[in-house]
Amino acid sequence: MVISNINNTRGSEWRKWDLHFHTPSSYDYKDKSVSNELIIETLSKNDISVVAITDHHIIDIARIRELQQFGKEKNVTVLPGIEFLSDARGDVPIHFIGIFPENCNLEYIWGQIENKTNIAKIKGEQKEVNQVYCDLTDTIELIKNLGGITTIHAGCKTNTIENITHSLPHSEAQKTDIAHIIDFFELGKADDKTGYIDKVFPSIKKHIPMIICSDNHDIKDYVLKENCWIKADCIFEGLKQVIYEPTQRVRIQELKPQEKAAYQVIDSVTISHSDFYSQILYFNQNLNAIIGGRSTGKSVLLGAIATKLNCDKEVKWGNKEYTDFVNAVVSGLKVTWKDGIENNDRNIEYYPQSHMYRLAKNDNKELDEIVESIIEQDNSKHILISNYNSFSSDNNTDITNKINKLFQIKNDGTTKSKLLKEKGDETGIINEIKKLETELLELKKKIQITEDELKQYNDLKSKLDYLTKENENLSSQIAKIQSLKSKFFISDELSYELVAFNDTNKSKVKTAFEELKTKFQKEWENRIDDISNQNNEVKKQNDKQITQIQTDSYYIKGVETIKNNKQYIEIEEKLKIQKGKLSDISQIKKEVEELRLQYQSCITSIKHCNRDYLNKINEIKDILKISREKLEIKARPRLKLIDYKNLLNSSINLQSTQGQEIAYENIVSFEDFFKSTNNLFDKLLKNEVTLKGGYTAIELAKEILATNFFEITYEIHYDTDTFKTMSEGKKAFVVLMLLLDFSNKDCPILIDQPEDDLDNRAIYKDLVKYLTRKKKERQIILVTHNPNIVVGADSELIIVANQNGMETPNINSCKFQYISGSLENTKPFDSNTKSILESKGVREHVCEILEGGSEAFENREKKYGFKK
Repeated sequence: MVISNINNTRGSEWRKWDLHFHTPSSYDYKDKSVSNELIIETLSKNDISVVAITDHHIIDIARIRELQQFGKEKNVTVLPGIEFLSDARGDVPIHFIGIFPENCNLEYIWGQIENKTNIAKIKGEQKEVNQVYCDLTDTIELIKNLGGITTIHAGCKTNTIENITHSLPHSEAQKTDIAHIIDFFELGKADDKTGYIDKVFPSIKKHIPMIICSDNHDIKDYVLKENCWIKADCIFEGLKQVIYEPTQRVRIQELKPQEKAAYQVIDSVTISHSDFYSQILYFNQNLNAIIGGRSTGKSVLLGAIATKLNCDKEVKWGNKEYTDFVNAVVSGLKVTWKDGIENNDRNIEYYPQSHMYRLAKNDNKELDEIVESIIEQDNSKHILISNYNSFSSDNNTDITNKINKLFQIKNDGTTKSKLLKEKGDETGIINEIKKLETELLELKKKIQITEDELKQYNDLKSKLDYLTKENENLSSQIAKIQSLKSKFFISDELSYELVAFNDTNKSKVKTAFEELKTKFQKEWENRIDDISNQNNEVKKQNDKQITQIQTDSYYIKGVETIKNNKQYIEIEEKLKIQKGKLSDISQIKKEVEELRLQYQSCITSIKHCNRDYLNKINEIKDILKISREKLEIKARPRLKLIDYKNLLNSSINLQSTQGQEIAYENIVSFEDFFKSTNNLFDKLLKNEVTLKGGYTAIELAKEILATNFFEITYEIHYDTDTFKTMSEGKKAFVVLMLLLDFSNKDCPILIDQPEDDLDNRAIYKDLVKYLTRKKKERQIILVTHNPNIVVGADSELIIVANQNGMETPNINSCKFQYISGSLENTKPFDSNTKSILESKGVREHVCEILEGGSEAFENREKKYGFKK
């Protein structure tokens, strides 16, 4: 299949222009022998795309035509022009220039100038070229009537507009008058532009485009004071566009302006599909507008490019037939980037028709994600949000562990309480001990031992029983203490936290962690052993005392005396058992009370941790706020109430009145939410809730308390309105502004008919401003029906789409065809041209296709006071 390249323009591009240049036709040229060919070769070597021939008081028609012929071979456009000396308004004459279209009737123009200005005196009165002065106002009016534009010297040169004296008020007025009839200021040096921008233009209430030129009089010594870049087609009509966009289309600087990275600019798209004219479409690095009537393939082209580059958005919401057609087009599509590479995985942003409207209308999570991505462009804010997300995950784990611990404490408390009950009634045991002690006293009277000996024995026996019981407890304690060696309190999992680290830091952190973990583990085990040894030491001391008691003469005599008294021994054993029970009860009661305190503390801690999901958002919300001009974005917490209610409905038996009260509780504030969760938590701990769906009390408690039912959301304020109170159209505009003006991404952005969602006032006033600003930073390709976007935002390239029809034929009658060009591409309708796209210029297509296109051009010209 043959791919056509009938239209390889990229529209208005930045190129170097020299609009004040002399040839040997000027009376003061240094070397009259230089050839026209050398002139063009030298300009080409210096990358000059357009030159204006401005010889003193002469238009050398033959030379200019030869220069134009040589220029075509070297891609150098030659514009005819002439430099005048004005009548003296100050101490010295002022130099000004007239420049005319490349295809003008040069004989007629030169005839008019030569006969209607004082240039006639050169022939008529035999005056020298530099002795003739032309009336400034009258000559400028003649130039404009002949279809030309004018430039005047401005800055610090002696023959400039600045030379007009400031001594009289009318002189200042004369300067203002001149400024309003002149099209360009030619500066003497680049630094002069600051004074004009800061002082002159505000004073005269008009921004005049500023250029800098070589004023070369010797091509063998061609030197540029500074590069003068103009963004336009290399034609006179392109130069006129600078007058209408004086701040956007001309730059005085060394490097090419607004040059974007080659890998972030789509250079061309090759279309090869049976319904399309097979062709290569080239794109500008700035703003590309695709226009056309209904069903002419505008959105298909944009959607196909987006789909080819693996964008996951639907090209037309819910329209499968349309999507299938786009996919078919994609199969024959080739996208080439400015660096010459075909790479379908490079990043783009694509916004299909009504995308902004859907985001605005739904006020959904996707919009929050867009806003958050904008906020996260600030690294400090990104860290805050990232830290909150990490906190949320850690808090979930912490609460889950605490709830597991809480239910373990609860079970331990239940077990201890049951054991306490099994030990017997404490009051009954005390009474039993008193009773047994009384019985022993009665029996002691019958034992053959002195009262003092019996007392000594009883004291020793009580101490022995105490030490024996204490050693039993110490053995148990030592076993429990030793079991703590396996309890390690540092997480072994660091991989997730180290994802964002570079290899060097990752290795250092891992090494430090492992070293400290090993060191801590050894230290921990040593400390445990120390505590165990301390308990063992007490146990040894107790064993010594037990041995001493068992060898004490009073104890031995007592044992010998009563060993044959079975009744005494039996009661003594009973007393020992009861005292043991009483000791156990005392210990268990202490443990139960400690567990109770831990239980209450754990409940309080869990509730506090759950509230921290909200508290942490409140701590950072003010720091996350951003604003620009009329727009402000504030962060705030949002309760995911629906998620919470869904959990209740799926876990609680709603057949009971209690279940319905819990699930259907009215929650209108954050405090209502915490009241609800805390009450439910308390009921779950008491087993007062009937559950369903396989839920247990502990599992539901974890889902309620460990789940983060809060998220960061964002309130958008524009001008005096909040997002919720805005009209749908204004909401959509604010969304588009966020996407365009707040994003710092550099990849191309593709937008399909943004004006569909917006009101016209917003389009002209604000959207055009944002497009104009953003196209300097990113390539923009958009489909639009609105002339204000195309003309007002000064689209560098317009792609015109057409569907074949009886009155709108395409080449070879193919269904879809495109042609492209700049706003300055103008050509009257040619009825002999069969292809409708090639029958007229881009400007004519804009005016015809876009309702209000002519008015948009007029509005742009009025913007800087060029039309009344």
